[in-house]
Amino acid sequence: MQLATLTARSPASHAPLTGTTKCPGCGLAVPATLGPTHAYVGASPGCWELYRRLSTAPYARAPGSRLRRLVEDAYAVQHPGVPGRRSLQSVAVHLMGLCTLLEREAQERRLVPVLGRMPARKTMDLHWLEPPARNGRLNVNHVIEAGFENGHAKAVEAWARDVWRAWAPHHATVHGWLDAPCRHGD
Repeated sequence: MQLATLTARSPASHAPLTGTTKCPGCGLAVPATLGPTHAYVGASPGCWELYRRLSTAPYARAPGSRLRRLVEDAYAVQHPGVPGRRSLQSVAVHLMGLCTLLEREAQERRLVPVLGRMPARKTMDLHWLEPPARNGRLNVNHVIEAGFENGHAKAVEAWARDVWRAWAPHHATVHGWLDAPCRHGD
């Protein structure tokens, strides 16, 4: 499911305020605005608007796109929000997505079956992972500044790898989630 489809209801337009604000997820300084955000992804309205712009780029409409999935996963993990059931599940699934795509060389079309074979919820030890103090050096703006032509794919890959590296203290946990044995019929 695309993150852009999960926006919380708030003012439809981005009403400008004065100055800038720092996004609580990625730290990007963006113009202070009143606008839509996500229900549990911890992004400022200005940063969320950048993500929405990126997620409507031509590549984002192609089902099965590795770049599309990397953008979704990197953004969600870089903006983990606050501890809660939906946010911890979001971070867990998107970290598993990054791991599968970046470390295990999967393609997006194979990602859903890999994640879909997870054990039943009661056997899954999903828990809140404390986000890194510096949740990556790159962010959504890095990809937008690269443009949507020649440098786009390279910028998306660099951003996703940077965010995945920032979460290195939790890699063993993510590997454990992915490698948990399947239990069906419980």
